[in-house]
This record gives sequence, structure tokens and C-alpha cells, in this order.
Amino acid sequence: MRDPEAPSLVRLPEHVVLEILARVPGVADLFRCAAARKRWRDLVTEPSFLRRRWPEGACHCSSLVGFLGRERRRGGEGPPGSSFVRAPGSVLGPGRPLLGSFVPGAAGLLDDRVVPLASHRGVLLVRFGAGAETEAEAEPEPCVDRLAVCNLLSGACHVLPPLRCDWFFDYFGTSAHAVLTGEDCCPDDGQRQSPDPASFKVLVVGVSDDRRHYVLRTFSSGEPGWSAPSECFDPVERGIFGPFKRRSAVVSHGTAHWVLWDLVKFHVLDVNAATRHASLQELQTPPPAGDLPLYESPHLSVAPNKAATLSSLCLSSQDPQVEIWTRRDGGKGSDEDRGGDWRRDRVVEITPEQNQIVDRPRCMCAGDRSGTLLITDRCRCMYILHLESGAMEEVTDHLRGLRDYKTAMAVEIDWPAFFVCRLLGGKAHV
Repeated sequence: MRDPEAPSLVRLPEHVVLEILARVPGVADLFRCAAARKRWRDLVTEPSFLRRRWPEGACHCSSLVGFLGRERRRGGEGPPGSSFVRAPGSVLGPGRPLLGSFVPGAAGLLDDRVVPLASHRGVLLVRFGAGAETEAEAEPEPCVDRLAVCNLLSGACHVLPPLRCDWFFDYFGTSAHAVLTGEDCCPDDGQRQSPDPASFKVLVVGVSDDRRHYVLRTFSSGEPGWSAPSECFDPVERGIFGPFKRRSAVVSHGTAHWVLWDLVKFHVLDVNAATRHASLQELQTPPPAGDLPLYESPHLSVAPNKAATLSSLCLSSQDPQVEIWTRRDGGKGSDEDRGGDWRRDRVVEITPEQNQIVDRPRCMCAGDRSGTLLITDRCRCMYILHLESGAMEEVTDHLRGLRDYKTAMAVEIDWPAFFVCRLLGGKAHV
């Protein structure tokens, strides 16, 4: 058998091989090329090549792998738990499961009834065992939350220690979650070492046992158990008794951000993962027209660049447009109650396809790295809106599996991190 590294097969100059690799169209095809030969792997994993393929600060549609359904509509069909639906043009082929394709370690441990709680940079936090309550002989253990972290970059699955909490912890949607990577948790001081790609941190916010405070609990990879609860804020003192509108956080600069509603105004809760410091800030939104709001509840989004700008996306329920409001501190957190830190940045005029009529659009989720919104309407039609261009395509037939869900979660992959982790971390398989 001929040696794959024989000179007869490596006569092309390096710059020519680079140009060929740069023109490989699909992500999966490029990965297979890089995994085939050491020389090609070394070229593809060079930071300059990865930046050329996926420029920093730009949105990349290939980052969007698919969507996980979160909350079922009342009367929705099927078992409790989630439903994964691949996005149009996804790197996953038809019928390919999400966890089985990216996280082989989850096979036999997690089933299709997992409930997605948070997603960030290719790391998923899920609740498992969610279907046990459907079996009469297997009643769920009270006051215990069973969570797992699935790393789509490394292929690892980590089952966390049981989180014991009072039954009131998640009363009427009062709990929220975040998952951070090792990159998020390292201080950006210019002297840091490369973070462990397998490291992560989980944040869970909920109501305290005495029903008086919102508290934070954390778990870090490598630690034996959950932290003791620490106070986030007093709802009586702050006058905020409403639920989290988006229970999965967005993350920037090591800080998790959630949207809370006090039945009148919206607020952003910032929690620094390193210091556990929590702060609240009023979120400015477009004013209503009379007694009727023109915009639905805002979605937070983080720009895919080094600044990691924190933005609020407000979809109009009448006019075909999205207002984007930006926080001036770049998402690093600010003084409490300083609502003036938000400014109206731009308006995206939606351009539907020909003869496309969207009746009362509602946003199900946002994709930060792909720059997309998943939108549904009163007729349960499904659309993907591209924020850079304003183009909106109907994908009802493609995403039929999400029609019984009220909300969803975008599953996105940081492809440069995936290539480095799988090709240089000893796991060169898809």
C-alpha cells in the first residue's frame, strides 16, 4: 500500500493547497479533507486559515445547525421533552440526530426526551429524565433537577450532580439557566493561557427556599458539587415579580444576561460568572401605540465579534420590521437602573418573499452567530429572517416538527473552535 505521505502525493506548493482547501464548499467536506492527512490538518487549523474561512465579526449561516423545541403548545402532540429539527442547509444530513452525531457519549444515557435549557458556542445544557412522569411506575424524585452538559465541540457529555431545590424554585417560570465555556470564564487580560476546551460553568437562577429572594447556584467542571446559593436580588425591594421572558441566557464577557418582566417594564439581569455579582437594569423598548403594544417581548443577542455587543431585538407585530437596541457598555454590565445605556441602533426592514403574508409574527428564538431569527405567526407558519439583509424565507415544511412548540432554541456551532478541538484534541471524527 502506498504511503499517504509519500513525496509523489505532496508535490503541490503549499499556497496552492491552501487555495484548494479554501474553496472546498461544505463544512463537512472541509473537515474530512483536514482529517485525511496531517499536512492538510495543519493548514486548515492555522488561525489565519480559520479567520479567512469564517471572518471574525461576521455572521455565518453555516453556524446554524438546527433548532430544539422548548415549550410545547397546550394540546401539542407527542411525548414531553424536546424535538430537534435541522435547519435548511444544515451540515447534518436528513434524519441525523443532534446528540448522536456530535456527542457519542450521550448515546444510551440521554434520550429524545431531554429538555434544552441553555445553549452557547456549541455547548448545550439539558434536563434529562423529563419523560419519567409519564410512566405510572416511575414517579420523579421530588426537589431534584437532573442536568447534563453536552459539548458539541469535543463530543463529551457530563452528567452534573443532582441539584436539590425547593419545589417553589421553578414556580411559574421563575428559574433560568446559562452555560459558559472555558473561553468565557478566562479573564481577557492579554496574558491568559489557552483555556481548556472541555471546561464549562453552569449558572442556575431561581427562587430561594424561603420564597423571599432570587438566588444563584453554580457548577464548574472539575468541582465536586454545586455552590451554595447566593442572593441575586430581592423581588419585593425591586418590585419585580414577573417571570423570565427568555429563560436561556445570552453570554458576553463572562456575564450571563436574562430578560425579566415586572408586568409593565422589561429588565436585564446581569450575573458575572466569576464574581457571582448580579445587577438589574431597565431595558428600553419601542414605545406602544396607545394601549396596544406594537412590539413583542424583546430578545437579547450578542454580536459575534470581540466587542460582543449586547443588543435587544424587538420584532414588530404589525409593521414588517425589527428594531435593534444596543447597550453602550458592550454587555459587560453597568450600574443598576441606568436605562439610558440603551440606544436605538438600527431598524431592519423585512422583505418577505413574493406573495408572502405574515399574520402577527412572533419570534421563537434568535441565532447570534448566524444572524437569524426564527419567526412563527398566528397560522403557525415558520420563517427564518436574516438580520443583515432583511430577507425572510418561509420554512414551514422544513421545520414542521416545531409547529407544536411555543419557543425554540437555536443550536449553533463555533466552527473554528470545533475544527481546533476535534482535529488537534485527538477526536477527529464527525
